[in-house]
Amino acid sequence: MIASENRLTVFDADTQETSYGICFFDGLPYIFDTHRKGARYVATLELLTEVVQPVRVSRDHVDRFGRDAREAGLLPIPYSACFFKGNLHVYAFSGPVRGFDLAAIGATARQSERALMQRVNRLKSRVPAAIARAQRELFEGKRRPRHQADLRVLTARLKAAQNAGPR
Repeated sequence: MIASENRLTVFDADTQETSYGICFFDGLPYIFDTHRKGARYVATLELLTEVVQPVRVSRDHVDRFGRDAREAGLLPIPYSACFFKGNLHVYAFSGPVRGFDLAAIGATARQSERALMQRVNRLKSRVPAAIARAQRELFEGKRRPRHQADLRVLTARLKAAQNAGPR
């Protein structure tokens, strides 16, 4: 994982072990995944599922949240484009936000996932309002995801949780 000054973040996707799941954060389901590279694991949460139309949020708000995330031990990855180049997953951030991930690293998959969720939960009140609103608008049909399959999975999980009722 490389975070660079030129607003490019690269993940090596040549992994030996990958897991995907759905977790709930602030009442909504989010996609997360965990990858292993060597002896380290990185767990990543899609704070904003990639959208077709960009989100209106100022660079200052994104940068401020990024500082808060780094102070909490998370790597913030806002992006305007996301693509694969060979075995590298490349996030580019230049211009409007179309997606936003948060990542944590650990020595085991469980450790990285636990660190991710604990640290993300501490940042609930600091998530830029436009980012949180955009994620909710995906569920309300006011925004379109870049990949419809992502929304189908998230919506199914939200409906299942709502039908389960209080525990």
